[in-house]
Amino acid sequence: MKKSMGLILQGGGALGAFEFGAVAALLEDGWHPTAVTGVSIGAINAASIAGAKGGDITASLNGIWEAITLPTLPWLPANKQSDLSLLGNPNFWQSRLDVWNMRNWNSYCTTGPMLQTLASHLDFGQLNDPQHIRIGVTATSLYTGGLTTFSNHTGEGAHPDGGHHKSVRAQLTPSHIVASGSLPPGFPATRIDGTDYWDGGLFSNTPIDALLNLLEPDEIDSLPIFVVDLFPTDGQSSPANLREVQTRALALQYQNRFWTEYGGSAGLDGFLAMLDKLESVTAGTPVEGTPAFEWLMRRRALKNLHVIASGPAAEGGDHDFSEAGIRARYQAGRAAAQRYLARMTPRRTLRAA
Repeated sequence: MKKSMGLILQGGGALGAFEFGAVAALLEDGWHPTAVTGVSIGAINAASIAGAKGGDITASLNGIWEAITLPTLPWLPANKQSDLSLLGNPNFWQSRLDVWNMRNWNSYCTTGPMLQTLASHLDFGQLNDPQHIRIGVTATSLYTGGLTTFSNHTGEGAHPDGGHHKSVRAQLTPSHIVASGSLPPGFPATRIDGTDYWDGGLFSNTPIDALLNLLEPDEIDSLPIFVVDLFPTDGQSSPANLREVQTRALALQYQNRFWTEYGGSAGLDGFLAMLDKLESVTAGTPVEGTPAFEWLMRRRALKNLHVIASGPAAEGGDHDFSEAGIRARYQAGRAAAQRYLARMTPRRTLRAA
């Protein structure tokens, strides 16, 4: 029996293979995404899920990751394979060659290859059908400095204008997916409807609010939501060399800051308990029905949050698109999801939809 879920996928370059493995394990356990949001490589994974030709999500993810995984060069030492993508990735990005024009560069690479890869591998007609799967991908607007979610659906009672987070109902194209992963200075901004966008992870690498805006009222209390966390940072030793420094700095920049946003010292459970009390004491008052109140009530969905966390990011792991590197992270994601599912318990009143 299929079990419906919401799915939130972070950015992290080649670390997204961990998400691929985690999603594969969830699918095998009978879970099916009703709504999915992603940022950067998470947006590519989300698009591969919603736009899977024939609805075969596993085959779709396999196809995308086979396309962007670099073949092993037998004459190159194994410990050097992980850095090959710094020279380019034929189905993802191309290093710029116009060195005579370097003073006018605003990026080191072009993202044209990924536009073609997405267009050839995915069914964008299906991806834009919210009756199939609801999807949202996030990007950072260079005009507002805030986050924009491009989605194929807006849930009843959602809040598409949240100040520095706006949700736009759009006909999603490969450009919207690439915009979500246009990380400077490697990649150029992607222009959509006259506005330039950079990687959504620059603003928030865990698009939970984007997922909340996709939910319908009857799903807020019941739909399980899985987050795949690529950047756990606690309990690690201090970096010992410059490469480790770079890896840790990246992890700190993109870590899941969700837990610090709710409840203060009471944590998420305290925040959810407060929402229950607030709902009861405001019933029938002018507060009920106001936009701020309704957005708080939408956050009741967080009671059904489940986090599948990876281990510490390997040095240079975000750009390691080697066969060995991708295979290892895929297997790690599968194993992490299987371990989580084996001990999974409801946060509070979890019900499989």
